[in-house]
Amino acid sequence: MQKNNYLVRLTFDKGFRNAVLSLAIKTIKLRYKNSLLGVFWSMLNPILFLIILIIVFSNFTSIDNYALYALSGLVFWNFLSSSILQVLTSFIDNSSILKSINLHPFSFPLSATLAALINLLLTLIPFFVIMFFLGYQLNFSLLFLIPMLIVTSVFILGFGMLLGTLNVFFRDIQLLWNTIIPAFFYFTPIAYTADMLPESSRGLLKLNPFYYFIESFHAIFHQSKIPQMDDFLMCCGLALVSFVLGYWVFRKYRKGFISNI
Repeated sequence: MQKNNYLVRLTFDKGFRNAVLSLAIKTIKLRYKNSLLGVFWSMLNPILFLIILIIVFSNFTSIDNYALYALSGLVFWNFLSSSILQVLTSFIDNSSILKSINLHPFSFPLSATLAALINLLLTLIPFFVIMFFLGYQLNFSLLFLIPMLIVTSVFILGFGMLLGTLNVFFRDIQLLWNTIIPAFFYFTPIAYTADMLPESSRGLLKLNPFYYFIESFHAIFHQSKIPQMDDFLMCCGLALVSFVLGYWVFRKYRKGFISNI
């Protein structure tokens, strides 16, 4: 029972919450320190990819409002992939703090996830401006963005914490992640729809966990409707499994952090 209540007690600790918030704000400030464009840099990568995708694919697809479809996929793909990397490296990046200050190691992946979420919310400001320019209209399905962001953040935290814990002991994990994430980009329906693939390949596509998150965000922004319940429930299941597994591995091996970072 004591172990089951550990995470709850930690979350309600005021000192722990303040530390997580301070680390997240520090991460945001350092990211845009001395930057003229600030948060707009977060939109630069999706926009550049959008231009390339429009040039390459727009004449070969029947997707209605392709620019809106691709941009909505790119923004949230960038959120997923970059945030997982931030959580993955959070223990190593904060090794000096971990060694010198009595701060719970769980605060690092949690603050990295919070910083990524705050950065996304800031990015959504120019994102919505561009979306409206591309023909997006506000509708009630946008309210479903809130639960989707919560579920996605839990998935990022759990999956990133799992990889980050392993990365403390085996630095190949970060190198492996940087190697395979470009392949996942093309294996995820960002520039295309699942219907464009041969039917024999669609089953393989659904083995990709990112598929369900991107499809859900596409539903909200491109189709102007709430995600399919099967997709949303799969996102919830992936988030729960990744967090339970990630936190279990973290709790099991965190005592060896100091000697390995």
